[in-house]
Amino acid sequence: MKRHTLVIAALLLLTGVWSCKKEDVNGITPGGGGTPGKVSNVIVKNEHGAATISYALPGDEDLLYIKAVYTLPNGTRREVKSSFYSNQLRVDGFADTLKHSIQLYAVNRSETAGDSVEVQVQPLVSHIQLVYRNLTVRATAGGIRVRSLNPYKGDVVIVPLVDSMNTGEWKSLDNIYTSDSAIGVSIRGLTPVQKKFALCVRDRWLNHTDTLYATLTPLQELIINKNDYSVYQCDNDTKMSWGTTVDLMWKGLMSNEWPCLYTDESSGVATTFTWSVGTSPVKLTRFNLLTRKEGALWYSKGSPRRFEIYGSNNPTHDGDWSKWTKILTCEVVKPSGLPLGTENNADNVAASTGFTFDFDEDTPPYQYLRLKCLQNWMGSYFIEIQNMSMWKTN
Repeated sequence: MKRHTLVIAALLLLTGVWSCKKEDVNGITPGGGGTPGKVSNVIVKNEHGAATISYALPGDEDLLYIKAVYTLPNGTRREVKSSFYSNQLRVDGFADTLKHSIQLYAVNRSETAGDSVEVQVQPLVSHIQLVYRNLTVRATAGGIRVRSLNPYKGDVVIVPLVDSMNTGEWKSLDNIYTSDSAIGVSIRGLTPVQKKFALCVRDRWLNHTDTLYATLTPLQELIINKNDYSVYQCDNDTKMSWGTTVDLMWKGLMSNEWPCLYTDESSGVATTFTWSVGTSPVKLTRFNLLTRKEGALWYSKGSPRRFEIYGSNNPTHDGDWSKWTKILTCEVVKPSGLPLGTENNADNVAASTGFTFDFDEDTPPYQYLRLKCLQNWMGSYFIEIQNMSMWKTN
C-alpha cells in the first residue's frame, strides 16, 4: 500500500512539472480563464504612414498580449501584436491621411480575446507620397537619372517602366529599393533613342502612388579605350609591392589572376595612385572597379571598402593636393552584411562583376584622376585592383 501511494505521488508530481513546462514554453494555458478586460487611457501619436498607440493595460494576471486589428484601404487585413511587457504598439501600412479605425483587443493565456476598444488614427503623409512629390527623371548617359527626397528614410520602391517602341507596351526596368534620404540612381543600358518612361512609388504593403510620365532620349555613353590610359606618377603616391605597377589596373588579366595592381601593405596612411584617362579632359559618367579574390573571399585583404576619387586638369608631379578636386566618395557594400571571412552567393555575384559607381552629372570634364583608399576590408590602407573600366559621354 505504501509503495502504491509513492507511485501515485510521483506521477502527480511529473504531471505538474509537465504542465508548468508546457505553459512556460508556449505562454498558453489550455482552456479556462475568464474574458480579459480592456485597455484604457489610449493615446495616439500619428506618424508618416503609421501611428503609435499607447495605452494602460488591463489588470488581468493571465494577460498575454494586446493586438490591433485593422484593414488597409487596399483591402489587406492586418494584425499587430504587442506583449504584456509593453504598453504600446505601432500600426502601419497606410498610404493616405484619412481617419482609420483600429480595434484593440486584450488576449489572455488561453487565447481568449476581450471586448474591443475602437481607436481612430489619422496618419501623416506616407513615405511613398513624400518621395513621389519630389520625384524627377531626366536623360543621362546610357539611360535615365532618377532623383527624389525621402526625408524620413522610409523603405520605398521606385518602379520604372519604359515604352521603347512608343506602342503602349510597357516593360519593367530594374526597381529601385531604397531608404536613403537623398535618392539619386541611374538606370543604364538604354539606346540613345527617344522613349517614354513611367515611374511610380510603392511600399511593401503594395500601396502605389500616381504615375510620373516623361519622354526622354538617353545620351550616348561610350567606354573609354584603355589604350588611352597612362600612369601619372606623383611623388607622394603609394609605392607598389611585388613588382606590380599602376598600369596593371588596365593592362592586367581580367580573370582574377596574378599580377594586378597591389600597393604597399605596410603603408600607414591612405593609399593613393594617379593616372590619366586620355590626352584631353572627358565627361565621366561611371566606372567599374574589379578587385582580386583572395582564396575563397572577395571582401578580404586589399579589397577596397571606402575610397575617394579626385580629378584634376593641371596636376603637378609633387602631388600637391590643392590641384585636385574630390569628385566622388565611394563605399563598397557587402550585400549579405555577414562578418569578415564569411560570404554567401549574393556577395560572390556582386563582387565578381565589379563595383560600379556613378559620377554626378554636374561633374566637369577631367583628364587626370587620383584614387585614395581610406580603408580596405582588413581595416588597413593597401589596395588590390584587378581592373578598372570607365565610361564617358560626348
